[in-house]
Parts: sequence; structure tokens; C-alpha cells
Amino acid sequence: MKIEMRDTKLAATFLLGILFLSSCGSSSTNNEEKEEKNVSKELSLTDKFDFEDLDGNKIDWADTKGKLVFVNFWATWCKPCIKEMPSLSEANNLLKNHNVLFIVASDEDVEKIKKFKSKNDYSFDLIHSKTSVFDLGVQALPTTMIFNEKGEVVFNEIGSRNWASEESITLIKSSSSKK
Repeated sequence: MKIEMRDTKLAATFLLGILFLSSCGSSSTNNEEKEEKNVSKELSLTDKFDFEDLDGNKIDWADTKGKLVFVNFWATWCKPCIKEMPSLSEANNLLKNHNVLFIVASDEDVEKIKKFKSKNDYSFDLIHSKTSVFDLGVQALPTTMIFNEKGEVVFNEIGSRNWASEESITLIKSSSSKK
């Protein structure tokens, strides 16, 4: 069977496209397609996360004790990440009286994050992860983890969603260990 060079190039281009799209995570909002992965109550906030604000101040995990902590990993180049940010901001506003701390973290250069922040007005602070997000077990972006008040991972999802939807707000609230 003779394979044309043009067919080989087409197949290679197709495969590269699939790999590129999958590397940024799913942008689907269909929750049946989403998977909860790697939920481990053994991982706590202080185990691996080395976060700082954009001024270089280390995030003190002792300050999160007794709070539900919502951690979203993102990047400036990730379109599904950027697409979900307005809903993250709205969810943060909706839950401001519910003892939920929103942490939106990128491992990109601090100056790049600051530049992005200067062009966008969100109700949460953007945080710098000093450790590569992929070294933290993140498989694709965006990825969201929710930690209960004890610091245990109770939710871990790859892909974007509308975080301000009634379903997502209920999910966040139900992650509390103080039910």
C-alpha cells in the first residue's frame, strides 16, 4: 500500500492538533464529561504548595485554617482558563460571606502575571506558584482543587466550567467539612 507524503503530513498535523488541544484541558461545560481525578485526603495545603502574592510575600497556610480553600491553576496562554475567569470572579463575589478563600495560581513569570492582571479586573488575587504546577500533580490546565476546612482535598477537576452557576456554587458550598 502506497502512502502519499501529503497524507502523512495531514495525519501528523491532525495528531499534533489533538495533542495541543488536550494539553490545555477541556473547555466543555458538560459535567458528565468531567472527571474527578486524584482526590486524596492525604494531601494537605501545606504539603506541596509554595505560593506567593505578586509582591513576593509568601502565602501562610496557617491563615487558611478553618476556611474552605478553592485553588484554580491557570496560565495566561490557556484559553479555557481565561474563559472561566469571569465566572471565578462572580463565584468569589457570591461566596464572599461563606468563609471561602479563592486562590488563582499560575507558575508563570511574576511579571507576566502582573501584566495580565493589569488588563483584567477580577475580584480575586492572582497568585504565583513557585513550584511548577505540573510538579504539583496538575495534569492539564485549568485544574481546580477544593480543600475543606481541615486542609484535605475534597474536589479535583480538570477543565473549565461556569463557577458562578447554581450547580457550581452548590458544589463549592457542599465541599465544607462543617455540614
